[in-house]
Amino acid sequence: MNINPEILGGEPCFNGTRVPLETVVDNLGAGYSSAEILSNFPSLTEEHIRAVQIWELALARKAAGIQRQAS
Repeated sequence: MNINPEILGGEPCFNGTRVPLETVVDNLGAGYSSAEILSNFPSLTEEHIRAVQIWELALARKAAGIQRQAS
């Protein structure tokens, strides 16, 4: 992730892209598949999509007060 005031006004975006994290979050929330998102934003990779999903899950767990249990 990159936060640079010179790129998209400092909005968090993926390194090497001009795609904001929020765009991926919004697309996932709207029901777009990973394949559709990657097609619409060719500078992204599956790893970018997965990182957003993991990040969202961690935020949801934190908000719910759920701690991840060790394996």
